[in-house]
Amino acid sequence: MLPPTLPNPNFVSPFPLPPIEDIRPYLWSQRLLTSLSVNQTRGQLVHCPYYKPFSSLDQGAPSPPFLATADHYFEWRSIYTQHTLAVVTFIVHPAYSQERPLVTISTHPIFYCESCVISWWDFPTAIPGEVVTWLQTVANINPQEESLWLFSHALADFVDVRATLRRDHSRKQLVNMSH
Repeated sequence: MLPPTLPNPNFVSPFPLPPIEDIRPYLWSQRLLTSLSVNQTRGQLVHCPYYKPFSSLDQGAPSPPFLATADHYFEWRSIYTQHTLAVVTFIVHPAYSQERPLVTISTHPIFYCESCVISWWDFPTAIPGEVVTWLQTVANINPQEESLWLFSHALADFVDVRATLRRDHSRKQLVNMSH
């Protein structure tokens, strides 16, 4: 029996090795598509998930075709009049690659109510602080609508579920890589 030897770091295989494909984009797309399969509309909350396929023309030709992006549109309506009081939209797109979610607060162009857009490459793991402050301001503007705090809870629940899914997918990926 020969003694064990250390592998030669300069060894080159005589056979071409197939490249190892990065599966992270597929996991991200799966999480994104899974988020679109649930509609949380109930009571005063209106939730409209939108699937938005796109192709990038950066190199002059579509590459890769039909990447997935998503919008999650949330509306909170008055319990008394059914008019829209506040709108929050989550835009998930790989072009928003900044470190933190981008928050844009304005007036909704159709309903003329308070509106907030949260743009990022993935779902945030928590509602950004400026959105929490904005929701408190909206509640102060409409003191007769005591139920506006339920809107912030519904949004927090939505974000918590997405964060849990992301952690679960990451754990599964680590477990699969270790076997």
